[in-house]
Amino acid sequence: MNAAARVDAVASILKNHCNSIRQLKQIHAYVIQSDLHRNNLLCSTLVFSYASHSCPRYTHLLFDSISRPNLFVFNHAIRAFAKVQSLCADSLRMYVRMVRCDIRPDNFTFPYLLNACAALGAAWSGVEVHGRVVKSGFGLYLPVMNALVDMYGKCGEAGSAHQAFDEMAVRDVVSCNAVLGASARCGKGMEIARKVFDGMVVRNAISWNAMIVGYVNSGELGLARDVFDRMEDMKDVVSWTTMLVGYTKNGLIDMAGDLFREMPQKSPVAWTAMVSGCAQNGRPSEAVAIFRKMLKEKVKPDVLTMTSVISAVARLGRPDLASWIGAFVETEKIQRNERVLTALVDMYAKCGNLKEGCRLFEEIPNPDVFPYSALITGLASHGHAHEALEIFRKMKADDVEPDCITFVGVFTACGHAGLVEDGMKFWASMIEDYRIKPDAGHYGCMVDMFGRAGRLDEAYEFIKSMPMSPKEGALGALLAACKTYGNAEIAEAVAEHLFELEPGNTGNYVLLSSIYAERGQWDDAARVREMIKNKSIVKIPGSSWVEINRKGRLSN
Repeated sequence: MNAAARVDAVASILKNHCNSIRQLKQIHAYVIQSDLHRNNLLCSTLVFSYASHSCPRYTHLLFDSISRPNLFVFNHAIRAFAKVQSLCADSLRMYVRMVRCDIRPDNFTFPYLLNACAALGAAWSGVEVHGRVVKSGFGLYLPVMNALVDMYGKCGEAGSAHQAFDEMAVRDVVSCNAVLGASARCGKGMEIARKVFDGMVVRNAISWNAMIVGYVNSGELGLARDVFDRMEDMKDVVSWTTMLVGYTKNGLIDMAGDLFREMPQKSPVAWTAMVSGCAQNGRPSEAVAIFRKMLKEKVKPDVLTMTSVISAVARLGRPDLASWIGAFVETEKIQRNERVLTALVDMYAKCGNLKEGCRLFEEIPNPDVFPYSALITGLASHGHAHEALEIFRKMKADDVEPDCITFVGVFTACGHAGLVEDGMKFWASMIEDYRIKPDAGHYGCMVDMFGRAGRLDEAYEFIKSMPMSPKEGALGALLAACKTYGNAEIAEAVAEHLFELEPGNTGNYVLLSSIYAERGQWDDAARVREMIKNKSIVKIPGSSWVEINRKGRLSN
């Protein structure tokens, strides 16, 4: 076999049969032993193979060994680096080196460079390459312009993508798909995208899917569904999954469920979308049920799936499910990154397994505000007030800035421990030091803190000072405190507003009636009981008819 035939044979093996870095090194050794390493074609193929296996050091060393790299070799190197996300910057550096060697790029060079810019999201580099395209006279080459439109779209420059598309003398389905993708990524310019789409002579699944993605990203789910329904036999996994994710992200869980059941092939992304959608929209039991079915179908969950189902279990507060999920993470060797560990800390804290929550917290190398807040809130809500405040002190010592959730836990802890003065100091610190604007939850915690300490007048004044309408949580806490301390006057004022907020909650009526009875105000107690009869209120265990967003303020 002559040298040319051996070069062709080795190049074929590199392209079609080299599956590992070990095999690549063996082939490279044979090339050197056979004195074939002076062949530029073979060396450029080796360069491409090393880059494809993410070996930048070997790639550069091999390239440096080529005595006179020509345009073909440089293009091979630029292309090789551009195909690997972590090496795209090397593609641009190789181009600079090529220019310094006074080698002019051709119509193959620019698409590779633009692909590298797109992968890096480096619009500024893309603009520079665009300028060189124009100066070099390659702006009439369709693959170059297609890559240019695609680059601007992937860099989030939809306007520039549309402008480049408009300047194209010739377009094909790739050009149209590139500009549709640019609109889809940012969810803007969909009217222009629709005109392009409607004017396309040939459409493929990429074209249809780009329109669905664009309408989903712009929140126009009706139009997205219209495009989806018109796809007919062209629907693929991307089409179904995009539509499903659109429904779940907008809280349309029933519509997502109907679509999910129709899916001919359920991707892992679709399963995860259903689990997270249910978990984030107040349907944790359904999230757990879908997760169980997912496992039954032998679909392996990823980190996002696990954090979603862990969150669902945390909302349910069921220790049995928490133990099962914790064991699953261990046995299935789920990646225990910061997100998963934080979700587990939150789950165990809310389910009452504080020992396990604290243990997992210690596994997080550099905990941020989220695991700290989860642990503080969990400890506080389960009566471990002093431990919660100790964690808060550790948090500040570690220079982790608290957020609004952190202070809910802090105020809850102060309320349970009777640390009213400390709670007031933390309140001032939250506003003055951390510039956090109190919300209804914070006010509710403070009212509860004053009420537990028997400081009902301060609690009532705190409610009256709220800049927003008091919620039933704060009012209910104060009404319960009024019963504990036998204060009928404040109880009457609070109950009046609770009756407006929760007209169907018999508990509020019974509580006020009980306060009157304990003070011997039998006529008032009977009057409240009569109100229940007159309103024909039926108690439904575990639920109430509430109007959360009623306007109005407590009067002085």
